[in-house]
Amino acid sequence: MKRIKAVIVKEFAHILRDPTSLTIVFLMPLVMMFIFGYSINFDLKHIDAGIIDLSKSETSQQLVKKFLNNKYFILQDLQENHPPSISPLETGEQLLKSGDLKEIIIIPADFSQKIKDNRIAEIGIIIDGSDSNVANLVYQYNELIILDFISDIRSLDELVKIHTKVLFNPELKSAFFFIPGLIATLLVMISALLTSLSISREKESGSIDLLFISPLKSPEIIIGKTIPYIFVSLIAGCIILLFARFWFGVPIKGNLLVLLIFALLYIITSLSLGILISTVAPTQKIAMFITLLLTLLPSYMLSGFIFPLQSLPPVLRAISRIIPATYFLKIIRGVVVKGAELKHFIPEGVALVVFTTLLLAIASLKFARDRRKAK
Repeated sequence: MKRIKAVIVKEFAHILRDPTSLTIVFLMPLVMMFIFGYSINFDLKHIDAGIIDLSKSETSQQLVKKFLNNKYFILQDLQENHPPSISPLETGEQLLKSGDLKEIIIIPADFSQKIKDNRIAEIGIIIDGSDSNVANLVYQYNELIILDFISDIRSLDELVKIHTKVLFNPELKSAFFFIPGLIATLLVMISALLTSLSISREKESGSIDLLFISPLKSPEIIIGKTIPYIFVSLIAGCIILLFARFWFGVPIKGNLLVLLIFALLYIITSLSLGILISTVAPTQKIAMFITLLLTLLPSYMLSGFIFPLQSLPPVLRAISRIIPATYFLKIIRGVVVKGAELKHFIPEGVALVVFTTLLLAIASLKFARDRRKAK
């Protein structure tokens, strides 16, 4: 027992001398509980919808009010907010492509008259089907609201007929939504892991001192360590995309050059995150822990990969804005599933450039500070 006691005391001493591992062990479950508890929510709280009311009658306005008074819908009048050179419907379709709208509701000009004449009045609805789960929820909410509207004006439900068209993914295949999202999450994890081990490896081997005394400036070292991995990550990304296309049958409807431009920006951002982690982490093991914590969990739960961002509480929705995967998910799904163009994702591209600049700047400052301390 004395010998066992000696081993126990020794192990406890090792545990207490490694506060980083202890922090990870105790903190990670709490973080996961917090994120899972709030993010696993299949309810859709905010549906951005465009309305085109060609009837402009009292009856059609009643239907519009039904959507406005419903807590799920945020309506945008496409007849008011569209350039004069294109029609409201074309404006709506562009907003569907960019992901700013989830559906378009079209009330025809003869809607009110047909109801008065006891004839079947039609309503046209175009739903963004790129996310099959959201599309199904939107469809169900539409049915409930229109049935409520019908019950207010007449007892006969045959008076109104709904024509629903699902764009981008008519069969509502979940693979068309999840596979592009999986590409985004895998890419950030792989890229960040590659560079997160770069400087921490030098620290463990002791060769970091050679970098410290070299004539190179700190930003030059950081950039030099990042660039080689751009090509490695890009090749990995191409392999993943080809696998998604030919194994899972995910169609690529958009321009591959547009996807390549944004993928390159996203990879550089992910590599920059990894290089920053590498300057902070003292060992490769800790660098891997931090990388997985900062890439996998947020990218899966808080970027819109599985659950719509609209269903997240305000605090988590704010956090999602500093996660690079949030922006690239919108881009890759828009290009691959919807065939969206470069102009639809300018804000997302700018966000990735800002992230990259900040991450590289902070990494350079941290490395320069460590260098001064070593001297």
